[in-house]
Amino acid sequence: MNHRFDIFKRLPNGNTLWITAVEGLVEARNRMGRLAVISSGEYFVYLQGEGIVAELGPEYQKWAGVT
Repeated sequence: MNHRFDIFKRLPNGNTLWITAVEGLVEARNRMGRLAVISSGEYFVYLQGEGIVAELGPEYQKWAGVT
């Protein structure tokens, strides 16, 4: 069973911005990484009923050479 995941970006003022919804956690993580290359910042993947299931913060992006 493939779930639909929502990807959000945390804004500097503490609010969140919905970016897109994708099918499957692997695709959600891949998309989140690609988004970080385009626009650095904090991203997270949300599954309704479960909450946040993956995060990508600036500290990881620097370590991974994303920024």
